[in-house]
Amino acid sequence: MGILVAHGVDEWAQVVAESFVPLSLVTVSGSFTGSVHSSVLGPALTLSAVSVQGHSVATRTSRLVRTEPRDDFLFSLHLDGDGAVVQDGHEAVLARGGGVLYDSARPYQLLFPTSHRQLVLQIPRHHLCDRVDRVAEVCGRALPPGGPGVRVLAAYVRELAETCESLTGTPRAELGVTTVDLLATVLRAAVGDDIGPRGLQGRSALFASMQTYARDRLSDPRLTLAELAQVHGVSMRYMNELFAAEGSSPAAFIRAERLRAAHRLLTDPRYSALTVSTVATRCGFGDRTTFTRAFVRAFGLTPVAFRAAHGHESE
Repeated sequence: MGILVAHGVDEWAQVVAESFVPLSLVTVSGSFTGSVHSSVLGPALTLSAVSVQGHSVATRTSRLVRTEPRDDFLFSLHLDGDGAVVQDGHEAVLARGGGVLYDSARPYQLLFPTSHRQLVLQIPRHHLCDRVDRVAEVCGRALPPGGPGVRVLAAYVRELAETCESLTGTPRAELGVTTVDLLATVLRAAVGDDIGPRGLQGRSALFASMQTYARDRLSDPRLTLAELAQVHGVSMRYMNELFAAEGSSPAAFIRAERLRAAHRLLTDPRYSALTVSTVATRCGFGDRTTFTRAFVRAFGLTPVAFRAAHGHESE
């Protein structure tokens, strides 16, 4: 996508709209200059290096959300300067090496009282929602730089920003998928922490633990509901009540997670050589027929047709 440079408020508003989403610039310093260097990592997935000289306040207003709708998440990795992101009543004060996720489909505000630099990953909504439950809970909340997951993600994103222009085709797409996977790992850990009124106390902690246990064993077709309840020291009835309170059931959750995993394998270029039968096995389905029936119910196409629609023909 190349480099876009702006001198002043009008040019910067245009650059931001072309690179990310339309914003309302509330204040911009008189000597303001800014640049955005964007690289495409995959379909609708971009990584942009943002460098700004001067202070600014920008808002994605409710009116812009209605009139200029977007359906992406943005993740900002903060490199230098002072800044904060406000969304859903939460203010994430940015620290060097830390980050924040925010949702373009809801209002937010970007506050930068000084010159700053950041790397911004723009991600289609389904890429994260397929990987992270309750992703909305972490929007507008700072991801501190000291956490091990954030440190790994930050190092990876910085290196990718420096090298991705030398990559083409499949390698770039594969690294883009890996970037989203790393971010999802960090966000899942954040959602598991004490975020929001439910926190990690009592029923919520138990429910989160059950979800994690099941996800870690999706490839094992021998995983049973009895095992899930026994490992966590509860009855089948109590486990069913926990999932029912979240609008699901243990069996439906495991099936949905297996189908999500299959969806990722069938659309990920790194696994284009896998047969559909192998995908079914890796995702914990006992046989291809059962897998195909479940996949059609969930996505409206057979796995073969779905993969072909995404440019792959492997059986």
